[in-house]
Amino acid sequence: MNRKLIYCLSFSLFFLCACGGSSVVEEVKESIEENVDGNTDDDNDDSSEEERIEGVLYPDELVQMMGKGFDVAWSEFNKYIENHDEQKVIDIAGAGFTMVRIRVNKPATDDLFSHLDEQIDQCLKHGLIPVLAFHGHDAEEGEDMEQAKQVTVDWWRTVAERYKDYSDLLVFNLFVELNGNLKKDHQLLNEFYADIIPAIRESNPYRILIVPPVGLSKPANLQYIQFPDETDPFIMMEWHCYAAGPALEGNKQWTTGTPEERQLVLDHFEAAKEYMKATGRSTWLGAWMAGNYNKGNEYDIPTQVQFATFFVRELAKIEVPWCINTDDKFYDYLNLTWYPEGEYGGIPVRDVILDTEKVALYSGEGYQGESLRLSPGEYDEAELQALNFDNKISSLMVPWGLKVIAYTGKGFAGTAHEYTRTTRSFSSKMENTISSLKVIDLETYD
Repeated sequence: MNRKLIYCLSFSLFFLCACGGSSVVEEVKESIEENVDGNTDDDNDDSSEEERIEGVLYPDELVQMMGKGFDVAWSEFNKYIENHDEQKVIDIAGAGFTMVRIRVNKPATDDLFSHLDEQIDQCLKHGLIPVLAFHGHDAEEGEDMEQAKQVTVDWWRTVAERYKDYSDLLVFNLFVELNGNLKKDHQLLNEFYADIIPAIRESNPYRILIVPPVGLSKPANLQYIQFPDETDPFIMMEWHCYAAGPALEGNKQWTTGTPEERQLVLDHFEAAKEYMKATGRSTWLGAWMAGNYNKGNEYDIPTQVQFATFFVRELAKIEVPWCINTDDKFYDYLNLTWYPEGEYGGIPVRDVILDTEKVALYSGEGYQGESLRLSPGEYDEAELQALNFDNKISSLMVPWGLKVIAYTGKGFAGTAHEYTRTTRSFSSKMENTISSLKVIDLETYD
């Protein structure tokens, strides 16, 4: 399939998504229509027919490749820099992730490049798309914003020159997330972009750049971004929601996943969808969490699995790739192994993030040991024996909306028990005695 056809199909899918009815989305839709000069659906159709540069990667093509990833602090904090190991890259890619956002807050010197080069090379070697993100503390917190802007411009000019000959799969993310002076000032942020983007384009005319808006990167604020060249086709947009996870109350409330709580999530997704439809720009969700990890995490693993199931399924409907915040909540970078469970998400949350349509079986309690993922269907003793999981199940992960009926006998006989929630251990009657089971799609969250 040629690049132009992929491009057209991608945007067609965006346009076919149904529009939401919340007041937030309507406000975003109206505001976009007022702020995007002359950008109509007809214009988007025309732009999709423009001739593309052969052999160059475009944002809509990148979106189809980015998939699911992690935010990583490999070049942000010294403890990660000093303990980085290629095995971590291998394990993340081996689990099924396809992207990492490498956050950087070090000066663009040989000291930074001594480890950043290695990390980027390892990602490309093992099939991870590296998104290089600048943590611009000076720009966010400094008093002299002209000086802060120049520091940021110089940093990106140096980094861009360093990596100008790297694969198109290396992506530049201009800021991790905006705080301080840039958090609410649309005009100031646009002034930064007006200088940063041309500085990068000096050496990287076709490199894909990802830019966030003000206000903790809320999708409703995407509409306020302006570029020095609005026709630049190699810019895509970043947005965040639930970057610090859900909360037990407030505007990110998640308790049992009520329709109202689900709508709070969907309002953000609808705002991003409306922006994509109105402008034709591709977008990416740069950070989200399945629990409120930064605050000690009040959510148990079954609830995190529930939230992650809904979040990932609904994101897939609008075809937006994403990174979860952050890999150290799931991966033990010192011992180079996945956390089975603990303070944060662990293996079962990782597994539902990777595939919301399959249950995961584990041979050990607490999601440890060998594992197996199963789609909805019936699995008698012969099937489980062929998969080496007969009488070998001690815990399981159940995505929201699926149900497992486990039987101690073959042919779906014997003692039976139903599971609709992720379970770290069974009763003595069920542990390591399951000889057949059914996985059922309930086709509802309620």
